[in-house]
Amino acid sequence: MSDILEGGGDDAITFSGPATIPHVRDAWSRLSAAVAAGGDLLIDVAGVTAADLSFVQLVESTRATCAEQGAMVRLAQPADGALRDVLDRGGFLDPADPDRLQFWTHAGVA
Repeated sequence: MSDILEGGGDDAITFSGPATIPHVRDAWSRLSAAVAAGGDLLIDVAGVTAADLSFVQLVESTRATCAEQGAMVRLAQPADGALRDVLDRGGFLDPADPDRLQFWTHAGVA
């Protein structure tokens, strides 16, 4: 397992280090197992030091799959640093999609 994944639990997954294409297979394995287990999922991205679109797309896919199953995915904290930069550059923080914007930035969360 790469350093992208550590800790976690039945309903929480913690990512640290690079969240980039060389590590996406490990991320996919962990997220897929969590989705298959059912229930809501908490993703902690505080330790992500580098990110690319492969990771963002994987998380977006996880959100869609969970929504189809009636489960919710949340981030433990708003995306920042390298992950926030990828989200900005990739157009994932478009105000025209308030649900996605809220997910990644916690905008409007009290």
